[in-house]
Amino acid sequence: MSNSDPFTKMAARIDHNADAKFGGACVLVPPFGDPIELVMFDETADAGQFWGTLKTRIDLALGKLEEAQRVAQGYGRR
Repeated sequence: MSNSDPFTKMAARIDHNADAKFGGACVLVPPFGDPIELVMFDETADAGQFWGTLKTRIDLALGKLEEAQRVAQGYGRR
């Protein structure tokens, strides 16, 4: 899989939904792990909802990373 694949996939999703009200889109590709992809087609969406949803997804990804680091360190820190 190429690092550009999530962006190409997102562009296709946006094109496929060209008739819908666009509420925002974002693709984040970390150096390792799964990309975070968000596209909103919601007539009631606003900037706060978009950024809040994106922040929640980032917070979840960081939580998983921190948990994996704690487990990798063994019994010293849990």
